[in-house]
Amino acid sequence: MPNKPVSSKPRFRTIKKLYKQSQALNPEQRPSTYNTIAREIFVARRLKALLVDIFMIYTPILYCTYWILGGAQEFRQSQLAIALCFGAYAGICALFIAKSGQTPGLRYVRLKLVDQSFLPKSTTNPQVGFWRAFVRMFVWAFSYAIAIGFIVPFISKSHQCLHDSLMHTKIIDVDEPTQNT
Repeated sequence: MPNKPVSSKPRFRTIKKLYKQSQALNPEQRPSTYNTIAREIFVARRLKALLVDIFMIYTPILYCTYWILGGAQEFRQSQLAIALCFGAYAGICALFIAKSGQTPGLRYVRLKLVDQSFLPKSTTNPQVGFWRAFVRMFVWAFSYAIAIGFIVPFISKSHQCLHDSLMHTKIIDVDEPTQNT
């Protein structure tokens, strides 16, 4: 059996292990590469949460709508059906966020959406209300539809997405609440 070629890129598990080891160090002692790795892992976890939410929440909504309308072709021709499906998805996600701060995807990857204005003041993270979470979903969709949502996290100092900055929310790690402030 031939040997596999060794990749110059470290595996995700190795990166995650190095990140956890770096968390034991003081923030001043951490090399900047650890902060970069931490940001990459955080982005990967957010993307994983989005995919889980799409498959668990949005896909069943779409299939039910296809069934009601009689097929995918009728769905594509109906702009109202598309808007109602996204509105239902946004409403369900907003309900999850208002209740626990987590959608099923965020819960799976151990992240939580909290109100950013209260983070430094208290150890408990206050919930984001339904309407703010609902509007946040539409700001998210609009910012990514016009492609500015892809650019903002890379040029902002806080590395926050546009929808989080505008709605004064923040995604934090559930396991490390002290490191998220």
